[in-house]
Amino acid sequence: MKVFGHEKEKDLIKKYLDKDYDSLSLLFEGKDCIGKKLIALYTARAFLCEKHVGFGCGECKDCKLVNNFIRNIYDNEENENVHPNIKLISSEKGKEIKIDQIREAINFLKLKSEKGKVIIIENAENMNLEASNALLKTLEEPPANTLIILTTSNQNKLLPTIISRTKKIRFRPLSKKDVFEILSLKTDEEKAKSLTLISQGSLCLPMHILEKENLYKYGKDLFSLMVLSLKNGKNIHPEGIISISEIIDKLENEDIFIIITIFEILIYNKTLKGEIKTETYDKILKELNLLKMAIKKGVKKKLALEGFYFNVTT
Repeated sequence: MKVFGHEKEKDLIKKYLDKDYDSLSLLFEGKDCIGKKLIALYTARAFLCEKHVGFGCGECKDCKLVNNFIRNIYDNEENENVHPNIKLISSEKGKEIKIDQIREAINFLKLKSEKGKVIIIENAENMNLEASNALLKTLEEPPANTLIILTTSNQNKLLPTIISRTKKIRFRPLSKKDVFEILSLKTDEEKAKSLTLISQGSLCLPMHILEKENLYKYGKDLFSLMVLSLKNGKNIHPEGIISISEIIDKLENEDIFIIITIFEILIYNKTLKGEIKTETYDKILKELNLLKMAIKKGVKKKLALEGFYFNVTT
């Protein structure tokens, strides 16, 4: 599994590893879907590597076991022969990381091992207060020969005391070049180019669209209809928004918010080019926020979307 981009971040990680700390706690902070977890796994490989070369030699027994761990996650393999000294803690979307999970991880770190122990806590901002306090005690006095890595998209949701006891590495968004190269491995070149333009340095939206390609079409249709109406100064095709809203009305909220995000990015890109006035863009954003709140409150989706469109174009 190739790591794209983040050269400066990887250099900083390597410097920390080269200092040969008795124990090391790192905080990877940055957007979702930019490779923080993958780099955390390669950092674990470097820590456990028998030869201590780069991010792991890739050839020793420890590296091969970590590679199996990585393939299980990213290639959907079911290889049981993975490294026994790595523990990955994740949380399902919208669910918190509880104290029992952290206690289990702490006990795992305490088990003696000549080669060291690694825990990776993905989306650490999802830890509840009890879990955070339990982890804090371990961060204050970590067992020898251990590596703790936290990943987060929002460090402000972490306890300040946790942040202060880790070495923070800020991950920048992926470059368009990196996003395009990754997407080119998953789809055709034309589609990869289109998705790169709306990626905003993250693979979250493109990957969601690749799973449900109709969402991109709906977002683009809504965008095209809005631009046409704004250009003519009035809603000249009311049947268009009625048709789109009838389709969107049948979708789940999560998919509707993806469509709104696509629309919002396309409108933003057009505003940057000077093709939409700033005051018009501000009005669209205001109405978009009202649309999102209406959907969350359970207002009929069709009516909410039509209201958004007519409020902007009249």
